[in-house]
Amino acid sequence: MVHYKLTYFDTRGIAEAIRVLMKYANIDFEDNRFKVEDWPKIKPTTPTGKVPILEFDGNYLIESAAICRYLARKHGLAGKGDLEEAKVDAIVDQHKDFFSQSFSWLMIKFGREEGDEEEQKKTKFLPAAEIYLPLYQKYLKESGSGFLVKSGLTFADFIVSEFLITLRLNAPEIIEKYPEILQYIDRMKNIPQLKEYYATRKE
Repeated sequence: MVHYKLTYFDTRGIAEAIRVLMKYANIDFEDNRFKVEDWPKIKPTTPTGKVPILEFDGNYLIESAAICRYLARKHGLAGKGDLEEAKVDAIVDQHKDFFSQSFSWLMIKFGREEGDEEEQKKTKFLPAAEIYLPLYQKYLKESGSGFLVKSGLTFADFIVSEFLITLRLNAPEIIEKYPEILQYIDRMKNIPQLKEYYATRKE
């Protein structure tokens, strides 16, 4: 039996989609968390100076989307057929752009960086939200499955929904403009295999 060890900060962050995917797929794993203040001494011990890291059978993977994709392919969560798999990858790539444009605002809001939170929100996050939130709503309408692609739940849903949950907590006035997205978040949180995890984790 493969022993998986996932190493990341003791927060949701970009590793949470991996945790949720593994919970959904009933993959047993060691959830190795550490405090932000311990990162300087942990960083030199990592293979590439980056987290999350997934270690297993003497191997390791980095980059959250790559880890999700690897696990998703092994557990039927990467889309059905070549075309849909490509669509799933495209959604994840688009999401990286949205995340990167929102990152500075969130880091200032969370107290991780110094800066003008309102300025970052106005100049970076809000213009990006006006592009990407309608896109997610469009994908949900087009799929007819309740998830981002036609065949149903994929690793793209874990990645995108985690960020949308963060936005619902930190920019509710923006996310509430998109009722289908709110319904989508609630749908994710009520998946039977995940309902207890969502209800008991630290947000």
